[in-house]
Amino acid sequence: MSFSLFVKKGDESEAERGSMCDTVTAIYARQSRRRGQAYSSCENQIDLCRSLASQRKWLVTHVFSDEGQSSETLDRPQLSRLVAEVEAGKINRLVVYSIDRLSRRLADFGRLLQLFEKHNVELVVVTDPNYSDTAAGRLMTNIVAAASEFQQDLTRERMADMRSAYKRVGKRVAGRVPFGYRAESVTKQLVVDPVQSVAVRDFFALASKGSRPSELAGLANQSHWKDQNGNVGKWTPRRILKLLSNRVYVGEIPDGDSTLPGAHQAIVSVAAFDAVQRELISRRTQQSPRGERRARGGHKHAGLLGLLVCGGCHRPMSTSISHRGPVRYLYYRCRSNAGGVAPCPGVNIGVYELERFVCTVITDVEDISSEIPLELREHWKQIDQRQLQTDLPRIVEKVIYHHGSGELTIELDDDRLHSLAAGLTESPERTDSESL
Repeated sequence: MSFSLFVKKGDESEAERGSMCDTVTAIYARQSRRRGQAYSSCENQIDLCRSLASQRKWLVTHVFSDEGQSSETLDRPQLSRLVAEVEAGKINRLVVYSIDRLSRRLADFGRLLQLFEKHNVELVVVTDPNYSDTAAGRLMTNIVAAASEFQQDLTRERMADMRSAYKRVGKRVAGRVPFGYRAESVTKQLVVDPVQSVAVRDFFALASKGSRPSELAGLANQSHWKDQNGNVGKWTPRRILKLLSNRVYVGEIPDGDSTLPGAHQAIVSVAAFDAVQRELISRRTQQSPRGERRARGGHKHAGLLGLLVCGGCHRPMSTSISHRGPVRYLYYRCRSNAGGVAPCPGVNIGVYELERFVCTVITDVEDISSEIPLELREHWKQIDQRQLQTDLPRIVEKVIYHHGSGELTIELDDDRLHSLAAGLTESPERTDSESL
């Protein structure tokens, strides 16, 4: 919020001074986009409003300016402050350049008028000197606001039609420019970047030969390859994976959940792209029957691998082995670099310690508040601890580990639990190993 004081030159009567001090005048300006110009639209609106205030000998004490704010909503920083000042009774008069600076939505504009009327705030419009709070004045204002909203809706429809027409002929509409391309200065269509495109082809060539996204990210960072923003060392496995899955590189453009043939030049062939997709699919985590997640190279003794989440960053925790002489200790650790964010330092817990505690919780027959059927808890109490730990992935949906407090949040599959309980009731003679 900025404050401006106008000092009237020359002699003033006591009545004029009293009139200027009794009424607090504010100015509100808005523009939809920030254009980085030396003299913005908001500044122009404010100057015109100040000129009118000066002519009428009004003292302006508040100036509210929302730059880069749409008229689609009333949730704007400076407008919210203006409303708060009005509700507090600190403003008696508001000067705007035009009514569409307040809102282009008739319903929103009506709510603002009701607010001003409730708190006795006079609205002055620079472009409409005859505006008043009479019935005829409000009618004309509502007509103008409705016409403004109608014009905005027409503009939105024309833009939607234009986007559809662009897509039909394979032209880019909007969005970020993918690495390997640049936007043509006039048409904004994709043009192959001669330097970045070489890196894209290298990424696909190495991925088709078995290189993992983490290896490609490491290679790009070590080789000081710049991204589309000119930054070095910002490559992550997730970013590489997204690049390798983007069909824009075979000359297509996105259209909702599918793609359409694009007008831009492809960087890699369809055959090379498909080869990389087959390689990525073959390396993804495989899911066997009901909750048993096993990834290539995963530890078979970590039953909660893929189910345990770090409570600090909400990313999956992976396993790590610590060697102390001939003894190996298996831990769950926060080690993910997803999103380019470093893992939480010092967050780890022993695999056996964690899984034993989870088993203790779900087999607690004394806990009357437990939602786990009592017959299941009693039955699991008799099962070998190692067998129960092995079967944990079948009944556990997620475990969240909060390292700072040492707390665990355990989410179980209710449908699976009740199904198992029903099975126990129907076949009490089954063996322990068949119950899970």
